[in-house]
Amino acid sequence: MKYSTPRIVQSQRSHQLLWWLLVPAVLLGMLAAGYYARFQQEASGHQTLQSVIDAQQKEIEGLNRERAESTEKIAHLERSAQIDREALEQVKLEMKGFQEERSELDEELSVLRGMLSGKGAREGLQIQRLLIKQGSRAGEFRYKFTVTQVMQNGEMASGWAFFAVDGLMDGKPTWLPLRDITAESAERIRVRFKHFQDVEGVIKLPPNFKPLKVIVEVKPSNSDLPEVKQRFDWEIEG
Repeated sequence: MKYSTPRIVQSQRSHQLLWWLLVPAVLLGMLAAGYYARFQQEASGHQTLQSVIDAQQKEIEGLNRERAESTEKIAHLERSAQIDREALEQVKLEMKGFQEERSELDEELSVLRGMLSGKGAREGLQIQRLLIKQGSRAGEFRYKFTVTQVMQNGEMASGWAFFAVDGLMDGKPTWLPLRDITAESAERIRVRFKHFQDVEGVIKLPPNFKPLKVIVEVKPSNSDLPEVKQRFDWEIEG
């Protein structure tokens, strides 16, 4: 007796159904693989970009620190330079003050020496050392003169000093008294001294006035002392 293995016969419809099931699965697998590869690539790219950003951020922070340090150094140098300039200007002002004080002391010493050397001279008042300097504004001048006395008894001298300027106003001879050329409109200046007194002040001349001479007169209150009057050339000290 012969036995035969039964044959399983699949229909055409079953083959088609299997095909339609396999194709989508393969496509889904390929699509998933593609997305995975792309995701890995993008992730790697993001990491690389982030590392570049981090490096640049660190470089920027370093530059900011260097800029802050440089700014602080510049500010320190500027402060030091400013202090040096101010100190230099202060020293210059002090030196100028010392020179002016030294000049005044030299002038006073000269007056005192003249008084000592003139013991045999005629007693009375004398006007010495008229100085005129340019003021800070146009037409403004500072004046200074010294009144001395030669007295054997060394008594106190007092009285009044008068000051005037002779010149030309628009080409015509003009005499300007103290009251016309000072802000205080004072007519005279009080003097009171034992050996000498410096008299100084500020005058302002009209723009159309040309000064030529300065007249200084001292009238003592003591009748024993004669009046003294002296004319000086108008000369501006440097």
